[in-house]
Amino acid sequence: MDSVDRYRFALLGLSPEEARARSSCAARTTSANTKWNKADVTLYDPSVLGSAPSKALKALVRQGIPDDLRPDLWLLFSGGLAKKKAAPPGHYALLLRKAAQCASGAVDAASLGAELSRAFGTHPFLSTSKGVRTVMRILEAHLLHGGADAGVPRGMACIAAFLLAVLGPGREEDAFWTFAGLLENRVPASCVLENTKGAGVEQRVLQALMAKRFPKIVAQLEKADTSVEEVTRSWFSSLFCTALPAETAVRIWDVLFLEGPKILFRTALALFKMNESAILGTKLSVQVARCVSWRIARCYDPEALFKVAFSGIGSLSMAAIKRARADYEGVVLEQMAEHRRRLEDLLSSPKLADGHHASGDSPTSSASEQGSPVHLSTIYEDYEDDEEASHPTTKSFFSTFLRPLQAVKGF
Repeated sequence: MDSVDRYRFALLGLSPEEARARSSCAARTTSANTKWNKADVTLYDPSVLGSAPSKALKALVRQGIPDDLRPDLWLLFSGGLAKKKAAPPGHYALLLRKAAQCASGAVDAASLGAELSRAFGTHPFLSTSKGVRTVMRILEAHLLHGGADAGVPRGMACIAAFLLAVLGPGREEDAFWTFAGLLENRVPASCVLENTKGAGVEQRVLQALMAKRFPKIVAQLEKADTSVEEVTRSWFSSLFCTALPAETAVRIWDVLFLEGPKILFRTALALFKMNESAILGTKLSVQVARCVSWRIARCYDPEALFKVAFSGIGSLSMAAIKRARADYEGVVLEQMAEHRRRLEDLLSSPKLADGHHASGDSPTSSASEQGSPVHLSTIYEDYEDDEEASHPTTKSFFSTFLRPLQAVKGF
């Protein structure tokens, strides 16, 4: 039995059923590859106004892009190829030189190395100093390219690293342009620019969808004092690449690059639907979140996942999702503003000025972040943080987070 997958991520302890599902999926993908010989993918160019993928191309991509075509098609579908052609010659090299001259250090090497170690600790390239430096170059170049003045949000480093693993270290510049196209064209900013104080925008939209379609699951999570956000904290911020097996995640990314972010919601809903009986049957409430994480980390059959995602959850209006996202962005911005006001009040307090801190008054303790989710080498287990301290509205999750959706038709 293989110990690593085609992208050199570890395959740990596959059961016979999981091994059969993986082999069957690989065989179906291989048989579908012959259809790509007749496909003219140049008929779709996202950089051309009004260009849209045909139904035939969508169907083909949902069956899986062949490994040898995936790097070029991801670059094309993301819009990264158009960005590369429009940029001055040697633009990426110039960005790297500028990054090397910056004394501020926009990306902290130690923090990045720790994050990649947690997420991809067994990968033979991403776990090395050379791999960390390559990911750092992509991130620093992107910060300069986009004119960003902030650091790297949680999950963004894992996205860049996963791109490198799939495209290959020898295609670093293409990984950069694909990364730029993905973040700028294919996913909403709220996916990767995650609010670290409480649930992110995408999780709140998902919570609303879950409340309507799977109320029993939401009730079970509430009974376990667990929110949808706690279970899905890495799903959107890393675009599933740290939650699912790599060979399943690339299939989701195939569709994401072509069709856009609705696949993220379809995937999330499908994962809950596929594991509904296990969630409802979990006896110990503290094990609910861990049960979900463990089960989806062993989802080696993307065909079964796609069958549920596209045929088993009903219609999913992107227009309704956008309306809900706009409402929740307002909620998140207000939450962040309130947190900023409290932090400013704390920093200006007489006690802090005198150098005396009351217990719990440290701004770093209230603003501490969770560690990044891990990949298949270990299962994310950091569920012991005080959610109520960092997010006081947890106990009234429905009344607070679903209120903006009351005026949104379609939910």
